[in-house]
Amino acid sequence: MKQLPAATVRLLSSSQIITSVVSVVKELIENSLDAGATSIDVKLENYGFDKIEVRDNGEGIKAVDTPVMAMKYYTSKINSHEDLENLTTYGFRGEALGSICCVAEVLITTRTAADNFSTQYVLDGSGHILSQKPSHLGQGSHSVTQAGLQWRHLGSLSLPPRLK
Repeated sequence: MKQLPAATVRLLSSSQIITSVVSVVKELIENSLDAGATSIDVKLENYGFDKIEVRDNGEGIKAVDTPVMAMKYYTSKINSHEDLENLTTYGFRGEALGSICCVAEVLITTRTAADNFSTQYVLDGSGHILSQKPSHLGQGSHSVTQAGLQWRHLGSLSLPPRLK
């Protein structure tokens, strides 16, 4: 037996959370609801296989949190396991964006009420920020998976979510 490389472990564990276009949309909508959104727009191209866009008018992501917004196991919802007793949010594990990054190209545009303008972030397969630039969008967040769920490649193997 041998230990799997970290990138393979990350991809395999993500396929337990992101199993379909529906699971991507569900996770992004739950993020929007947790951010206090009262309006959420969902757009799919080619049934979500080419592109998924979710735009909301929620609180947005604080600039201080953006470096870890898609890093697995980072969350603003809990500090310890005791917080699970009083949980009032849909998500709390710090898994959604990180898992989506593993299987698709992800862009996040976000703006809080305190920000003068929104910022668009391009994320890599590990949830790290590759680039950022100012954007014109209003308060809230706008999540895009490009190349939709034409899954990121692992060497010559393209690994989709597990078959059911």
